[in-house]
Amino acid sequence: MSDESFDHLSDHLQSIQIEDEDASRYYINYISESDEDEAGLPDSTQIDDDIDISLLPRDLIITPIPHELFTNDHLKTEFEAIFRQFDPNITVLYLKFFQRVRITFTNSLNALRARINIHEYDFHGFKFKTYFACPLPIRSTETYLRPPEPEKLFLISPPVSPPIGWEQKVEDPPVVDFNLLAAIAQLQPNESHEVLPSQGNLPKIIIHTCEDLGPQDEHSNALRQKLIKPTLVQTRRPPSAQSQS
Repeated sequence: MSDESFDHLSDHLQSIQIEDEDASRYYINYISESDEDEAGLPDSTQIDDDIDISLLPRDLIITPIPHELFTNDHLKTEFEAIFRQFDPNITVLYLKFFQRVRITFTNSLNALRARINIHEYDFHGFKFKTYFACPLPIRSTETYLRPPEPEKLFLISPPVSPPIGWEQKVEDPPVVDFNLLAAIAQLQPNESHEVLPSQGNLPKIIIHTCEDLGPQDEHSNALRQKLIKPTLVQTRRPPSAQSQS
């Protein structure tokens, strides 16, 4: 789910929960582990004037959290009240599959204040870790190889050591003799077929097919197959001790 989707959700929703089967469809977040994020957070909400707050994300990831938070409505109300003191119009996204919560604030300043004050906050035996949900930059696809066109390609295999300047060439498609295919399609069973017409003093070539086998021929053929096929003789069982006695 992109940041634009979360922006759209924050305008219409107050809280939402994604179940296990739906959570895997979304890219959850990218937790920045830079030196600035890992450094100690100030104890107060005093913001440096030199920092451009608008460049910061307005989404926070909260983890770890109690497992009962996803099923207990009273616990959800208590949890959301902690963050609504910084922004009453937050959007809470419960990501049960990832055991974390994503909170979207109306602006970056409220998100920064919440991160400073709620980091290491003790909630029912769990100490919150707050992270900015940093968007991943979209890389240009022009730097990657593109797949071939969706058509049948007849490419000539490259040599073992391609010389300098060697280029992939498209091989001509295989030759299909349509006249031969048409002649085969005209063949009919139990009929004579003229393969080559007569030309001058050369005779023509005609193939006469065999007729269908009659009842006697079929019987002879079955007998012939039976004689050709060997009969497997079962190995005799060796005598037992009782029979010898």
